[in-house]
Amino acid sequence: MELNSPLLGHRLRGALVVLLVYCVISAIIMHVPTLHIPGPKPKNTPFFHRSQGSQLSSRSSKTQPDVNSTRPRNDGNQLKVDGIAHSDDLNVVQYHSEFYNITMTPSGPILRVRHMIDATSGNSSSRAEGLGLVLHEAMVGVTSGLQIVVNASGDTDYAHSVLAVGQHVMFSGNIVESKSEGKLNFTFIPKYPGMYDLYVEEINFRSQFQIPGSPFRLLVKGTPIRSAIVRDRADQLPSCQSINLVEPRWNDGYWVTRHYAGNERGTLRSGWVYQREKCSFDIFTKGDLALVAESQDPKRILILGSSIERGIFHSMVDLILTREEKTYIKASEVYRCWGYMDVQVGNLTVSYQDFRIGRAESSITTNDSIECHDNKLARSSSEVPLLNAIRFLTNMFSGEASSWPDLITIVPKDKPQFQMITNAIPKLWNGTIVPLYNFLTQINIYTYRQVEMRYEKASSLISVDPRVQLVDASSISAGMRHATATSPFVRESSHFHHLCDELDGEMRVCGDTTEMMAQLLLGKVIAPQGKHLWEESLHGAKRSTVRSSRQIKVCHDCPNSLLPFHIKALPQPTCYVTVHGIKPSHEVKPVWDGSVCPEDCMKTAPVEEIRTESGSVEVRKCKL
Repeated sequence: MELNSPLLGHRLRGALVVLLVYCVISAIIMHVPTLHIPGPKPKNTPFFHRSQGSQLSSRSSKTQPDVNSTRPRNDGNQLKVDGIAHSDDLNVVQYHSEFYNITMTPSGPILRVRHMIDATSGNSSSRAEGLGLVLHEAMVGVTSGLQIVVNASGDTDYAHSVLAVGQHVMFSGNIVESKSEGKLNFTFIPKYPGMYDLYVEEINFRSQFQIPGSPFRLLVKGTPIRSAIVRDRADQLPSCQSINLVEPRWNDGYWVTRHYAGNERGTLRSGWVYQREKCSFDIFTKGDLALVAESQDPKRILILGSSIERGIFHSMVDLILTREEKTYIKASEVYRCWGYMDVQVGNLTVSYQDFRIGRAESSITTNDSIECHDNKLARSSSEVPLLNAIRFLTNMFSGEASSWPDLITIVPKDKPQFQMITNAIPKLWNGTIVPLYNFLTQINIYTYRQVEMRYEKASSLISVDPRVQLVDASSISAGMRHATATSPFVRESSHFHHLCDELDGEMRVCGDTTEMMAQLLLGKVIAPQGKHLWEESLHGAKRSTVRSSRQIKVCHDCPNSLLPFHIKALPQPTCYVTVHGIKPSHEVKPVWDGSVCPEDCMKTAPVEEIRTESGSVEVRKCKL
């Protein structure tokens, strides 16, 4: 077939022109750095998106989002987004609307935290309004915030929460006093520039709703921050555990990832750590704790509290034991004990006693009234919970001084009760008493007055005994309030921990809040002058692994049921020693052998019902 040369030449020239234009446009796009900040977010799209039932391995590369796919490439040049300069070494403003709940950084994993699922996305009838600056923008170092206009006809039992979630930073809004009826003011001072999801929620024990528009887009503008400089600064700060903790507000701070955490300080196993402005927390590895266990100086921590504080005990045990040693932790007495528990590895011992004195009187008085929990007698002239608590501590310090604890945590009801408890501790004991007066999910999201009451209570407790040091657990837990045992529901569970299987079995207890508390308390006991000086005292002894066949001693006196609330003045634990690890429990635990509720009292109507781990308990109060 004969070709039409003039027509072919014309078509070729046209094609070449189109190709040239395409190449020029492509070159411009490839060489001009841009940053996409998306528009309005689709409803019910979480920052970390994952269906509630899916299970993603923290080591699976198939589930890792390509972080670099949305990061602008600038080849050393700076970008400008809304007047903010950014570079790859800076805190680049990013937004990932379809992230899974897991991100892998060069220095290790960040375990998943669910911040929102469909169950929490029902809109509240309240609304959020900007306070000062536009709601969607803020400046580093400048107070910003929002106002929640509460629907007057809504459930008065609802609390409100403001939580900012970024890729490397999480922080909560603080409620401030409002002079307007039906309006709540929340403020925050951002420290790191970047893009955040701002969750504004209405919460009670039964449900949890997003304020219309939540999660909002929060763009924090500010001077570029080089993460390497931030990490160096964190390393230069003093150890938080070496500070005498006597100020109620001493530990206000942010949750950050390895991107901002000090290189020498380290992070929790999840990749997060709580960072303060004035100090950095020393983090102790499994190798560090193995050295403590092998030292000639015995160390012991005694945790007194409820199942909430038992989470700190669980996290400590999880930090100390190896993967093989804690294989059967869920099937053991260690998992759920409503009595007394000891786990000892070498010269390092952590102990727990169920110590629910919050409902007990603030004085030891006997009268003709009784209290029954279901069919069990919980309080009478012969069964006084506070008296048993005092007797327990007296017995704890009756043995050799070498067996005394170095640190005790207590959850007191008020100052008079705390005074009576501390009076049972010998004056010659030079350990540390830590009152965990606000380690509750409910505490960190309530009203301005309750925040002030928290600090007032701290100020009163610090005056009780010179050995008292304060830990504002509420500040630590606030940024992780979505990471409860019923994540992301904040108030459905009071537990900040749950059993898990992460990092190939190295992590059997998940809970950044309880692990952070465990690290804080371990540091106070192991290295009260700071980890750096402690390492120097070891004369170069280092350990990254744990010796095999080390002895573990487990002692327990755990009743079959939590009910009724009680404290054994003198536990009678059963013990075993093993080189293989915690044993699963096969024995039938005894029930509390206290008295039963009198028949006449059982015929009366309950005055209240309490939800417990053993189910709900009906409370009856009667006169003899």
